[in-house]
Amino acid sequence: MELSDFTVEDVIKVADERKLGKMAIILSMVDDQHDDDIVDTFINEGYNAVITRAGGKGEELKNKVLRNALGAAVKGNVINDGIQDRRVLTRCVERAVTGLDGPMSGISGAGIKIGIVKKDVHLAVAIHGKIGIPGLDIDHEISGLGVHYYGLANNDK
Repeated sequence: MELSDFTVEDVIKVADERKLGKMAIILSMVDDQHDDDIVDTFINEGYNAVITRAGGKGEELKNKVLRNALGAAVKGNVINDGIQDRRVLTRCVERAVTGLDGPMSGISGAGIKIGIVKKDVHLAVAIHGKIGIPGLDIDHEISGLGVHYYGLANNDK
């Protein structure tokens, strides 16, 4: 077998069940040219999904990840604008950005892609991107995931 023999379905399933966290990771890692296609595919399969981005460094980066994720999730009809859904998304983002707490994120610029996916009252947020290493021509990959089950308001979105 070759890597090209595997499908997204092969990656996101465990014991014949699609895993929301893996789906969010796929959204955050897919090549930019496929963003719209994979989001549309997830939506056609009965999920609410959106991809957004954030850039910056240190606390500014974490703030942008949260603001951009909230804005994209509400605008993209992944979550509603109520306090409960915003709280759940905030907790997912908080878990996903824990990898940005290292010393490099405070001095290095980063570009992050954010994948958000919802099914029923469950939500997952994943980040993936690169942090530049100052003084070197090297990028360090970074990723993170936050999943929250049974937390969203049941608004049938």
